[in-house]
Amino acid sequence: MVIDFEYLVDAALNGGADRAVLISTEQVVVDNRVRLKCRVPICKNYNHCLMCPPNTLTVDEFRGLLSQYSQALLLQIKAKGRSQADIIETELQVQNLITDLETKALMAGNYFVAGFGAAHCRLCPECVGVHSKKQCKHPFRARPSMEAVGIDMYQTSANSGIPVNLLDPEELYFAGLLLLC
Repeated sequence: MVIDFEYLVDAALNGGADRAVLISTEQVVVDNRVRLKCRVPICKNYNHCLMCPPNTLTVDEFRGLLSQYSQALLLQIKAKGRSQADIIETELQVQNLITDLETKALMAGNYFVAGFGAAHCRLCPECVGVHSKKQCKHPFRARPSMEAVGIDMYQTSANSGIPVNLLDPEELYFAGLLLLC
């Protein structure tokens, strides 16, 4: 049975996404090399942020779970500029929109819905961190990024008909993904 999730596309666009499309999960590209970019060169959030590797699903765990979903919503938000403040604002917009859409899907009966944001979690200026042994301050809003679980955002976007051009300085998009079944 195929469920019509078009209402989520509309909600994404009305919620601030510049682009949003429903895709088959077969169009989602998972590649171990994406997760490698968290370690080479090492990201400052690696093994620190609670929503970053190695504290997230492994690529193989995600790949196995992806096969249990039939559709996904891919959304993109264009950054206003390339300043650090613009990037942080856009990543936070993606994070908030993904969790809002996840709630809408959940309330519509899709109780296995799962959302993934862009880059690393931006809900707190500084994550409490793994080594503090403290709990996440926003456990119902924090989500790992697409990249943390190995999703190739560039190839997935191209497969979805909304490609992102890395070489175009005017086009800086951040993406989020919602898994639906």
